[in-house]
Amino acid sequence: MDLDYIKIIVTIVLAVIGWMVGNYFTTRRDVANKRRELVITHLIEAYHIITNEVSHREESEERNLKLEHLLSDIQLFGSQEQIAIVKQLADDVAAGGVFELNPLIASLRNDLRKQLNLPEISGNIKWLRFNAPTL
Repeated sequence: MDLDYIKIIVTIVLAVIGWMVGNYFTTRRDVANKRRELVITHLIEAYHIITNEVSHREESEERNLKLEHLLSDIQLFGSQEQIAIVKQLADDVAAGGVFELNPLIASLRNDLRKQLNLPEISGNIKWLRFNAPTL
C-alpha cells in the first residue's frame, strides 16, 4: 500500500515539475516573440519615415525633427551595424558635413527582410518622387 502512495506522489511531483518547466519555456518564448514584434514594428516605421518623409526631401524643421526621432529609435532598436551608421551620420551632421541616408536605409531593409524570412535583395533603392503642384 505504501508503494501505491509513493507512485501517486512521484506522478504528481513529475506532473508539477513538467508544468513548471513548460510554463517557463512558454513564457520565455512569448517574451522573445513580443520583443521581436516590437523591434520589427519600430524598424518598419523607421524605414517608412526615412524613405518617405526624410530622404530626398527639402530640409525643414519638421524633417529635421523626424530625423532626430528616427535616429534615436534606431539607436534603441537597431542592429550594431545600424547604430554605427547612425553614430557616423550624427558626427557628419554635427561637423556640418553632408550625410548620406542610403547606407542606413539599405541596412534597415536587409535586416528587416532577414527577420521576416524574406529573400535577400541586393542593389540600391530606387526613388520615385513627384513634384508638389504649384498654385
